[in-house]
Amino acid sequence: MKKKFSFVVIFFIAGIVLAVLISISAVREAYRSKTIEKEVQALQQEADRIAKENDLLGQRIAYFETSDFQEKIAKEKLNLQKTDESVVVVKPGAQKEQQQEVAIEEDVQPQAAVPNYQKWWNFFFKY
Repeated sequence: MKKKFSFVVIFFIAGIVLAVLISISAVREAYRSKTIEKEVQALQQEADRIAKENDLLGQRIAYFETSDFQEKIAKEKLNLQKTDESVVVVKPGAQKEQQQEVAIEEDVQPQAAVPNYQKWWNFFFKY
C-alpha cells in the first residue's frame, strides 16, 4: 500500500509540473502573438502612410506633366513668352526710392548724435 501511495504522489507532482510547463508555454505564445499583432498593425499603418504619400506624388507628377505647369515654369525660369503676349516690366516709383533714401539717412544721423556709452547700452540690451 505504501508503494501505491508513493506512485500516486509522484504522478500528482509530475502532473502539476506538466501543467505548469504547459501554462508557461501558453503564456509565452500569447505574448508572442500580441507582439506580432502590434507589429502587423504598425506595418499596416506604415503601408497606409506610404500609399497616401504615393498618391500625393502621383498627383504632383500629373500636375508637373500638365501644359499649364510647363508654361508657368517656362515663363518664370526661362523668361519665355507666347507670340501673342506682351511683357510689362514695372519698376518701383521714384517716390518710393526717395523714401528709402530718407529712411536710411534718418537711421544714420541719430546714431551719430548718441553718446558712445548709450550706443554700447543699446548694443547689449536693446537689440
